[in-house]
Amino acid sequence: MKIEFNLLTNATDSITQAIELIAWKDQPDEARRLKQSVLSIAHGVELLLKERLRRVHPALVWENVDKFPLINARTVTVDGALNRLSRIGGLQFSVQDTSLITSLRDTRNAIEHYAWSTTKAEAERIVGQALGFALHFAKEELGNDFFGYGSHRDDTLGLLLESNRHFAEAFRERYENSAKGVTEIGYLCDYCHTLAVNPANGACRLCGHWNSSIEEDAPF
Repeated sequence: MKIEFNLLTNATDSITQAIELIAWKDQPDEARRLKQSVLSIAHGVELLLKERLRRVHPALVWENVDKFPLINARTVTVDGALNRLSRIGGLQFSVQDTSLITSLRDTRNAIEHYAWSTTKAEAERIVGQALGFALHFAKEELGNDFFGYGSHRDDTLGLLLESNRHFAEAFRERYENSAKGVTEIGYLCDYCHTLAVNPANGACRLCGHWNSSIEEDAPF
């Protein structure tokens, strides 16, 4: 059996693991579950940035582009990836996203190389906000949609929205911001609580649920 992970499938694997750890809680040890979810989403975000950089040019993934494609040479750091994506790739990162990504890097380094002390609320906020960024970036910049991933694919998104309010807030804000400028009127979904329901048939463009009733006076 051949085992092969490119940058995108490697990122997908890590982000999927973070999603399942948060949404399904199959790991009974709460501290270990949250630590592993932080590590998984941090790893996934870093690889997403590198994959986007690879699509600008593969050599840019290497810290020293002259050493491309030597597998034993260092690849670009998170800071380097952000800088190259902005200056060469033409991407624009908000101050909030840049701070989130660099803070996520620092937290991952602390866990992997020294010691880490936190609270359940802080760990959930880290993972929730990072997942909000990762899913949006993967879809908008890489054409990769994580909805439906995991062994419990029908309910994963709904459970994720319910289980981590920080993810829900970040995810809905990004979704609704990306929908600005759309002229079609939308309504609040009874399931994911996002303004994404088609008034013609009650179907939610985000989670796919069909709402049984739509209030006529509910504004978008």
